[in-house]
Amino acid sequence: MSVETELIELSERAWEANRHGDAEFYDRFLTEAPLSVSPWGIADDREAILKVFAANEHPYVRTEQSDHRVTMLGADGALHTSTVEIDVLMNGVDKQTMRVFATTVLVRRDGEWKAVLFQVTPAPAW
Repeated sequence: MSVETELIELSERAWEANRHGDAEFYDRFLTEAPLSVSPWGIADDREAILKVFAANEHPYVRTEQSDHRVTMLGADGALHTSTVEIDVLMNGVDKQTMRVFATTVLVRRDGEWKAVLFQVTPAPAW
């Protein structure tokens, strides 16, 4: 399997874990000092990031990725970006659809890819 295919599949698993509030997946997936950047703020506290995934207050019920791009940053570093359409239940009830550009910077440690940075940017609706 190519690194590109591996990272796209890993991204799909990450979005699935997000949909299910699977903080255990993210506990294994995040580096010891991750950074999350989104329209809702910047988080660099690993435990706080994991709590948000576990709480799943605004569950994603559908995540559909397209336009995958993988850029290698050396043998053990990579950047994955995609466009993601997300159906989210705000406060668990009010379904809204949003479209974002999502970027993850990853490093390979002991043969496993780990996320260093997540960044989500609102994308135009068109």
